[in-house]
Amino acid sequence: MKSLEFIKKYSLTVFFVLTYLIMITTVVLRLFCNLSFIVYWFLSVWNPTISAIVVSWLIGGWKEVKNLLKGFLKWKVGFKWYLAGFLLMIVPLIFAGIYLLLGGTAPGAVLGLNFPLFLFYLLTTLLSGPLSEEAGWRGFALPRLESKFNALYSSLILGVIWACWHIPLHFVETRLPFYIFIFLNLVISILITWAYNNTKGSLIITVIFHFSFNFNGAFITGYLGLLPQMVFYIGGGILIGIYLIIVIIYAGPKKLSRKPDSEMPFEILN
Repeated sequence: MKSLEFIKKYSLTVFFVLTYLIMITTVVLRLFCNLSFIVYWFLSVWNPTISAIVVSWLIGGWKEVKNLLKGFLKWKVGFKWYLAGFLLMIVPLIFAGIYLLLGGTAPGAVLGLNFPLFLFYLLTTLLSGPLSEEAGWRGFALPRLESKFNALYSSLILGVIWACWHIPLHFVETRLPFYIFIFLNLVISILITWAYNNTKGSLIITVIFHFSFNFNGAFITGYLGLLPQMVFYIGGGILIGIYLIIVIIYAGPKKLSRKPDSEMPFEILN
């Protein structure tokens, strides 16, 4: 069928279009048709994975779907990659602790926060982005981009598309100003590519990087209120900027990895 041939040829474009269509439709239905919150939440946060599964099935059946999701089985990647991901959470927590010990003022935890509620917020933070998106952005889109562009360019392209995908949510929820959000997205996009390329496409590691990054906004300046937002933006921006520069210089922009081409989770075209 010509339609299937088209999807196979332009699978990446079809994936991006489908994710945007689902997001925009979901937000419109929420705003004007009183779409239930649970349906709105599910479609808005899981649609990259839904889109990736649909396109994968169309171009290769269940074999391609299994190939898409196999990254969630790659957990034997070395302790250092787990540490590298959790550093995105640990270092800001240390920074916040030093700030408070030096007498800095902070908003404090939200009213009524207790341990069960803290665990619930942790779970929703994990599900609302890290676990729900990575199969789409990294499992499906990233290796296809990297077969055409170098790792740094691929990260920047995906980072912009990923950031703009969130724009409809601004009509429903209070979110970070977009000029800050897109900068953060570009930074974490590069770091996640670095992790993905060095762990043979482990989606477990990309989820940890994504979750640790989201933890900062959700907890350090949110539920726990350990830092004022401006202090976090300045201090956190400097720290993650240093992290990013070290990664790019050490790993190199072409693959964001020193591993041989044969160990990359995508086909390198010469």
